[in-house]
Amino acid sequence: MAGAELTVAERPEADERFALGGFLAWFAITSAWWALAFAPLPRAEAWLAAARNVCFGSLPNGLPEPWGWMLLVLAPAAALSFLLAVWGRSLGRALCRLAVRPAGWPLLAVLAGVLAFGGWTVGVRIAVAARSDISADPRSEPLPATYPRTADAAPPLLLVDQTGAPFDLATLRGRPVFLTFAYGHCATVCPLLVEAMRKASAGYDGPPPPTVVVTLDPWRDTPSSLPGLAREWSLDKGRGGILLSGPPEEVVAAAEAYNVGFARDERTGEITHAGMVLVLDGEGRIAYRFLGPPAHWLIEAARRLEPGA
Repeated sequence: MAGAELTVAERPEADERFALGGFLAWFAITSAWWALAFAPLPRAEAWLAAARNVCFGSLPNGLPEPWGWMLLVLAPAAALSFLLAVWGRSLGRALCRLAVRPAGWPLLAVLAGVLAFGGWTVGVRIAVAARSDISADPRSEPLPATYPRTADAAPPLLLVDQTGAPFDLATLRGRPVFLTFAYGHCATVCPLLVEAMRKASAGYDGPPPPTVVVTLDPWRDTPSSLPGLAREWSLDKGRGGILLSGPPEEVVAAAEAYNVGFARDERTGEITHAGMVLVLDGEGRIAYRFLGPPAHWLIEAARRLEPGA
């Protein structure tokens, strides 16, 4: 009994340590995430500019694009909300205990200082951008000649299309391909991604690149529901519009293979994900990665992959 009583008594303190550790880990990861987006460097670094462009987008004034702001805010907020929902009370007690300890309040002061300095840095960046003469949306400009191009092999993609036929991405070798991950119940990012890809395919000189859309919601976008969703998104297989689904485990594995970050709320079925569009070359390699690209960027990217370009 004594051992059991000791275990029960120690449990709240263990929960507090775990909650505090989770909070500190969240704070460190969030700080690093925001530092990647905004930290100034003594000189321009090409790798950092490319990383920021891929992760958050980059307007001419140096700030993230609107969807980049959403990732910066929503991802940490969702993680913190989960932490508070599960361990909120334990975390509150842990912070109170920490504040009265000799080594505790300096740590809290450091965290507050990091938060204040980070907020000040972001505020300065926003103020400088507001005074900048450069205010045009970069997506209205041509695709930059320096936009990073890769040659990563596209992972295999073996699913079912909207006609119920098996699909193999390898059958599209020999021409560029537009590829994205979306889902039918999405009312914000996904329709815009599909629309940009369809416009790019329709506006392409010569045989248009196929438009391949893989659902991120195979639980609701089942193979039997794909024909209706394909009509809603105007994805005509005869014109190169391909919509894919399959068993959930296979679809999830495909998304993970393509490094598509997404999270599904098990209660509502809603999915949070980045608006990524890939452009594959004729040899089945991922040549370009975009987040929320305009149609003319996709057209230009595909043209750069043509033989002799």
